[in-house]
Amino acid sequence: MQIEITDKAKIELVKLEIGGDQFLRIDIVPGGCSGMTYSAALDTELRESDEVLYQDADVRIVADGGSAMFLNGLKIDYSDDLIKSGFRFLSPSGIKSCGCGASFSA
Repeated sequence: MQIEITDKAKIELVKLEIGGDQFLRIDIVPGGCSGMTYSAALDTELRESDEVLYQDADVRIVADGGSAMFLNGLKIDYSDDLIKSGFRFLSPSGIKSCGCGASFSA
């Protein structure tokens, strides 16, 4: 399982105080105009079905097994645009995405 985090995204994740027991959980959930969307939240409890997708000295990213299969090759970036700032999830697994980029289908 391979995902990439840009330097800008890693800086923003560290600002959220990710580290130690706290990690970023990414789930794929039904929703959006293309069928699936990303859900991301800080978490401290690993579940039996979780997979660690990324880990270094500062940041750990985890997903459940069902979501992980859609996340291989995911690139996490951060944009500080005035209109739409925040984390961006760019996935090569998405066959089709909606115009706003918030959802995809695979």
